[in-house]
Amino acid sequence: MLAGLVAAILAVTLIASAASAQSRQRRETASLSAIDFVRSSFASQLARGVPMDELLLQMVEALRDGFKLDAAELWLSEGGSLRLAAADPRADRKPISITPAEEAIAANAHVSSASWARVWLPALLDGREQATLRVAPISNSGQLFGLVVAERAPRSKDLAAHIDVTLEEVARELGVAVKKAHLDSSLKDSLEQLRRQATELQASRGRLVAAADAERRRIERNLHDGAQQHLVALAVKVRLLEQFAERDPERARSLANQLQDDVRSAIEELRSLAHGIYPPLLSSAGLGVALRAACRRAALSASADADGVGRYAPEVEAAVYFCCLEALQNAGKYAGEQASARVRIWEDAGGLLFEVSDDGVGFEVGRRDEGAGLTNMRDRLGAVGGTLRLQSEPGHGTRVSGVVPVSATNNGRIAQRRAEAPDLNTARPPG
Repeated sequence: MLAGLVAAILAVTLIASAASAQSRQRRETASLSAIDFVRSSFASQLARGVPMDELLLQMVEALRDGFKLDAAELWLSEGGSLRLAAADPRADRKPISITPAEEAIAANAHVSSASWARVWLPALLDGREQATLRVAPISNSGQLFGLVVAERAPRSKDLAAHIDVTLEEVARELGVAVKKAHLDSSLKDSLEQLRRQATELQASRGRLVAAADAERRRIERNLHDGAQQHLVALAVKVRLLEQFAERDPERARSLANQLQDDVRSAIEELRSLAHGIYPPLLSSAGLGVALRAACRRAALSASADADGVGRYAPEVEAAVYFCCLEALQNAGKYAGEQASARVRIWEDAGGLLFEVSDDGVGFEVGRRDEGAGLTNMRDRLGAVGGTLRLQSEPGHGTRVSGVVPVSATNNGRIAQRRAEAPDLNTARPPG
């Protein structure tokens, strides 16, 4: 009987040891399957372009199956809120608002229970206040990327302590993978933005070259058809004056009077041509005075406000001046007969800003293609590192605004050089 009792005890011990070993092996297998999925399959599939949502769903399915959970969820932190990205079984839960302070606390927390969630994220317990939960933060370098939530229903077997180790390891690996995905996405976005900028820059340069060629041809035509014709006529009349000086004094005096009128016309022609190339008033007096003069010449009632604006590099002043001029011309064409316009120029936070607004008929921006005028304005500002913005609504007028980065140090040196240099528009040669 004693031998039989000892044999029975040994048999029970062996059976219990075998059952314990099998249970431990199942737990280790479940842990390894979840961790290995994140380390190998998750990262490799993400690198191959498999959608993040699909991989996260596979992740929660592996957790639920491995640990026989009632539910497994994965939340992602995006723009001040937690969003349920994957759940097994599928669930529909509202996003949870989270403050920066709460993000910092969650990012540095360990695997926690429902008691922790009740204090810091009570919305996570909505509809499952009595369930057994384990919450693992997905973080890396102190930045919260999301949460892993493991759930067991009330009155079911409690979650074993060993799941905390697995959840912590899974969350750590997920933090590395998600951060790498964010960095890869940011890098791709940056590269795509650089490609777009390079394409836009190339197109802009092409337009600038074409515009410069067209401008040169315009100047050549204006010189040929305007100033040159005046000078040719002056030369002819000077020769005639020489011929009539002695034999027909009366006719000579008439030619001399005509020559005076022709010289004045030639001067006006050259001034008009020079104004179209670079306004003398802009060079001598700056943006405020030049734009007030432009407003007086505008096709509609217009005013300019440029108080406190100093002097800037010539290319910056030219870009802002001609953009405002183009916007005024567009307002004169399209704003309506009773419309008025206002030009504002000011400096703020290292930038020279301008705005040309009208109270005209307006239009729907998305329904109309940008014309050559707006394209030229964008190119002008882009050449000096600036940007342009267009706002308009039917019945609410149009606003064209832009900004050009400027340096206060450079502006001071520019103003000093302008003050020391003679005014070429008013200087006279000696004698």
